[in-house]
Amino acid sequence: MPTVKTNLVTPVNIGPETLSPVSYSSVGGLAYIEVGRQYNNGDGTGRYITYKYRGSKDALRAASLDWVNAGGKYTINEDGPYPEATVTYAGSQLDPNNPTAIQDPFQEEPVSRFEFRTEYIEASLFELPYVRAEAKKYVDEKEYFAAVKAAGDDPKNNKLPMPQNLFPLAYELVKRLSRGQDSFQTSRVSLTRISSYSAKNGLPATPPIISSVYTGEVLAARNGFPDAVRTMMPRAPIDPNLTPDNTVWSWLKTNDSTSLLIKTNQVERNETWTFAAWDLFAYPLNPIT
Repeated sequence: MPTVKTNLVTPVNIGPETLSPVSYSSVGGLAYIEVGRQYNNGDGTGRYITYKYRGSKDALRAASLDWVNAGGKYTINEDGPYPEATVTYAGSQLDPNNPTAIQDPFQEEPVSRFEFRTEYIEASLFELPYVRAEAKKYVDEKEYFAAVKAAGDDPKNNKLPMPQNLFPLAYELVKRLSRGQDSFQTSRVSLTRISSYSAKNGLPATPPIISSVYTGEVLAARNGFPDAVRTMMPRAPIDPNLTPDNTVWSWLKTNDSTSLLIKTNQVERNETWTFAAWDLFAYPLNPIT
């Protein structure tokens, strides 16, 4: 006999919820019963429950539409004397005694976990705090960087217009730029939230064309971060030379992706925010909407 597979599940309970085994009916009054139930939440993906039903193949096939509409995943095995269906549901709102009850997917509370990660990136030598401090002592900070870059590109013909005893770092920068070194390795912190939903919740909304940045307090309040996460979020550095002009230390969402966990028929959403001195020319800060 064949094995029938699809990806969702939901039967209608017509017997007392406290009886075991529980009797169900489907189209035309065809009956089947629940013969097993297993709870699982130990793999970090959130709660899911696997039911086993036994009945005629017609009853199980007819019930499969209800299972699908309820956001479940099922398999029907018709090889034995009594066909059996294995049905998996997931989600925090799931009623174990009435798994096919109608639910509003927008009211579901996801199971979430948080991760802080350190990213290592290459940053311009001009971003070094002591370099920026020296640049601010020049007539014009922009002219300082332009002169250093020009001298680094062609040291023979472009001499620095500043005395070496007053601006020693500029001459050090020229040496490094002339040999091709224009960056250094630095790091920044990212916060990731991984949320698990039932399959009744789909992909995230279309992201905005222009992203916004948020201070830590606003980001935490908008997303309901727990206190344990808020206390670990980094703060802006005290040294003003680490904050370039027209930037603010804030959080920018750098990832928002979703994946379907076939085993449990759950949706896993992965959101990442990165903390850095973001340019206010490109990103609005703490927008109202």
